[in-house]
Amino acid sequence: MTSYLVLEAPNGPDRDHKTTRFIADRFVWLALIAPWLWLALNRLWLAAAIVFVAIILAGQASMLPGFEPAGILCGFAIALITALEGRNFLVRHLIGKGWKMTSVISAPDLSSAEEIYFSDLTDTATTEQLSQPVWTPAPQRSGDKNFVNDPAGSFLFDLNGRR
Repeated sequence: MTSYLVLEAPNGPDRDHKTTRFIADRFVWLALIAPWLWLALNRLWLAAAIVFVAIILAGQASMLPGFEPAGILCGFAIALITALEGRNFLVRHLIGKGWKMTSVISAPDLSSAEEIYFSDLTDTATTEQLSQPVWTPAPQRSGDKNFVNDPAGSFLFDLNGRR
């Protein structure tokens, strides 16, 4: 089971909840391979620049005689910390920009997490006489693993709750 952090936009969710983000709290393989790239793809510019410079310095240190193990371990530690805590960096960044974390949901995949979250919302639309969006799960095709629908979450690139 994966924990999904549910964040709503700073100005509140829109009527169809298209701005609501579900961010999976799990290991990020791309951040282990290229931490600065993962941070830059998620618009964490300052962290990406700091990590980029730190990895360059670790690489330079690994070329000095006697410092090879220290430089390699430093570079690996930076990548490992980013892979383990990258999603936390992203959530903290969004909360700092005014996003509101409304819930944490444990579910096997993103579609199940969305179904659990939206089934728990109160039906305020009936009192306001607004039409409510219909949240139906997408039909699952057997053997269908693509960029957006990877139930195991093993693909390197992830949308981090974006649609």
